[in-house]
Amino acid sequence: MLRSEKKIADLKKVLDSGRHYEIEEKISMLRNSEPYEGVIRLLALFYDKTGDESIKLMISEFFNDMKQLSARGEVIESISAVTKPASKAMLACSCWMSGLDYADHAIALSEVFMEGDYLTSLECFTVLDTCSGMINETDRLSIIDRLEKGAASYEKPKQQLARELIAVLKE
Repeated sequence: MLRSEKKIADLKKVLDSGRHYEIEEKISMLRNSEPYEGVIRLLALFYDKTGDESIKLMISEFFNDMKQLSARGEVIESISAVTKPASKAMLACSCWMSGLDYADHAIALSEVFMEGDYLTSLECFTVLDTCSGMINETDRLSIIDRLEKGAASYEKPKQQLARELIAVLKE
């Protein structure tokens, strides 16, 4: 991914302006080009703080349609950077919706699964289920171990989800 301080500053200025039309226009332009380093985190943080549902939808679609392998790490980092459970769930969902392979990020996704609310955990489950066959054995065993140790502390629905994830990872 390319790094451009000028482009990041320009995007930040547009987002900070709060002008709905300009924000939509900028996001549309971003969808038609390869994302540059920092844009993913900036959009994720904006999603986390805005109350504008149509902008949130545009950002969500941006993430869902992203096909650049180089963006995966920044998406995972952005899950930790946002604070609202709905933002974390949207980003985790985008990992699955993008169709990209997130097996290399299985440990990070399992941590989000363990720390998140049920919806976020469900989204992480979907991603981990999809890429389970490509997760390396060391990571797989580590995830299983941590899930088995922590599952008792979850609420009942999340306990069931954790058991299902363990079963998927043991296949």
